[in-house]
Amino acid sequence: MMSFFYLLEISVSWALVALIWVVQLVHYPAFLYVDAGKAGAFHQMHTQQITFIVMPLMLLELGLAIWRCTQELPWLPACLPLVLVAAIWASTFFIQVPLHGQLGQQWDEAVIRKLINTNWLRTVLWTVKGGVLLWWMSNR
Repeated sequence: MMSFFYLLEISVSWALVALIWVVQLVHYPAFLYVDAGKAGAFHQMHTQQITFIVMPLMLLELGLAIWRCTQELPWLPACLPLVLVAAIWASTFFIQVPLHGQLGQQWDEAVIRKLINTNWLRTVLWTVKGGVLLWWMSNR
């Protein structure tokens, strides 16, 4: 029987997979259609509101990935989700957050396009992580 933690982990993971695909295919491209006069207010609203959704899920995802890595054997497959989470966090804080910082200072189509293009890394990583968890749990 699958434990509560496994069910929570896969639920959180797939919530983030769904969210990143909406951000990648709908939300970030919509930035290109925001009137420059309203861009600052739009970006501030986006960063504040999305943080309330994403940050609790990402923190929970991290905690669950650490828990799995410390509880399961063999170590390498059990820790693969944690490695993927670390890569997602690195992309978020070293690529996407600085790009959002630039947009917060000046609305720039080139920066928006860079945000869209670089966000594919997180989209792929979260999707792979979701697939890894489905595979892992279906083989238990």
